[in-house]
This record gives sequence, C-alpha cells and structure tokens, in this order.
Amino acid sequence: MAENFERRLTYLLRRVSTALAHDVDKALRCFPLTHAQYGALAQLGLVDPEALSAATMAERNGITAQSMSTAIAGLLERRLVRREPHPTHGRILQVRITPEGRELLSRAHIATGAAEERALAFLDDEQRLGLGRDLRKMMRAMNLYLYQTDPDDRVT
Repeated sequence: MAENFERRLTYLLRRVSTALAHDVDKALRCFPLTHAQYGALAQLGLVDPEALSAATMAERNGITAQSMSTAIAGLLERRLVRREPHPTHGRILQVRITPEGRELLSRAHIATGAAEERALAFLDDEQRLGLGRDLRKMMRAMNLYLYQTDPDDRVT
C-alpha cells in the first residue's frame, strides 16, 4: 500500500502556502501589486537598509533576478521606487522606496494581514508565536534570509 502523502509535512506546507498565496494575490489585486512587487516594497520598507540592489532583493525574496527586474520595472513606472547609484560600487544601481511606495505598502500590509488573519484564526496567541518560531527555525536551517533574529527563538 502506498504511503499517505497527506501525512508528509512537505505536502501540507505546500498546500497551505499555495492557498495563502492565492488569498494574498486576491488582496494585492486592489493595489495592483504582484507578489514580487509586494516583496520588493516590503524589503525596501524596512528601517535598515532602505536601499538594496535588485539582486539582493531577488535572493531575499526567493525569486529569479529576471522576475525581480520585471517587478522593479513596474514599481519604477508607478513611481513607487526609484533607482540611484550605489555610493561605493559604481556599476551597481540600488533601489529605494518613495513616499508613495511607503504609503501603498502600508495599505497592502493591512490587506494581506487580513488574509493571514483568516488563515490563522483557529490559533491562539501562544500557538501563533510557536508556529512563527518554528517557521523561522526552518528558514534558518534551510539558509533562507531572515531580516532579523527574533529573541523569542532562543533555544533554552
């Protein structure tokens, strides 16, 4: 008898990720933003650093450089970001969020937060913290980028 693949965590994670991505897509259509554009704005909206290269944003968002370039082109066209020379590397252009981009990002965070809330409504606060902690641990184990280390993730 074949293994029940619904007991495999990789299958469950993919299904949940796909469903949540679909809900986030619906929320982002109002703005209109793609996942890649939202990811770029979210990276640039962090306090430090506020300017990043397209290559860095692509790596941090887990997409190809070509996909990030397409996303940035759309954001540039809408004046949500601007390009500027890197202060020390002459051939590198960095991208910086504009005030309009920051305002749109704020509204998009609210809309995507509602999609996240619907997905996590069955969890209490402690369970949410635990799930977040476990997912960040998985990301670190897989060498995926995390903006900062959460002090709640300490192993005791």
